[in-house]
Amino acid sequence: MTPNTLLSLMIISYFAPIVYIYYVSSGIGSSTRSISSIITSKEPLFNRNDTDIRLPMLMCVFQTRHFIAACMLLMAIFTILYEYQRCPKSRIWSLVTIIVTLVGIFGVIFIPEDDPKHYIFAAAVFFAIIGFMVGHTYYATASAFAPDDADNLRIILYAQFLFMVVTIIGVLQDTPIFMIEALFLMNFAIFYLYIHFVHTCCSSNI
Repeated sequence: MTPNTLLSLMIISYFAPIVYIYYVSSGIGSSTRSISSIITSKEPLFNRNDTDIRLPMLMCVFQTRHFIAACMLLMAIFTILYEYQRCPKSRIWSLVTIIVTLVGIFGVIFIPEDDPKHYIFAAAVFFAIIGFMVGHTYYATASAFAPDDADNLRIILYAQFLFMVVTIIGVLQDTPIFMIEALFLMNFAIFYLYIHFVHTCCSSNI
């Protein structure tokens, strides 16, 4: 499969949990303290009491975190294939940071938010994302990428550092961090898409 196809499949796999998280957060409003409070939920994804349709028992024991994990598993497969194709052996660190991020995500999903190990996996996700962005920003600066592209990546990276610091402060002060986490993830998505299209453009010009 081509990088464009794999990226499209990654986005599709990621879109369903994003929509679900948005739906849940908009429904419970200010009580949403973090993204983790939604994705770690053991509540049934389908509730018999919420519908007139009699659902099979198996569907009713399918938890929210199972749905999120299933979507993330699909995304993980496409992401690893994408990174393996896109990055040469000299940039194996890019694939490693993505694998650490994906492993951390599954840890965050299946370990309750009140368990200290949850924050170890969350930290792994945050720092792996930062490492990925630092590495690709450095690569863009040192390579034949246009100076404007390197500058744009650097700006996105600086914003990511800001979001991470604010998130850490929020965790230490035990305040809601849902919005800043969302900004952190959205900023990473922008960065990821940016390097995809810059890389595609550069490759087509070689």
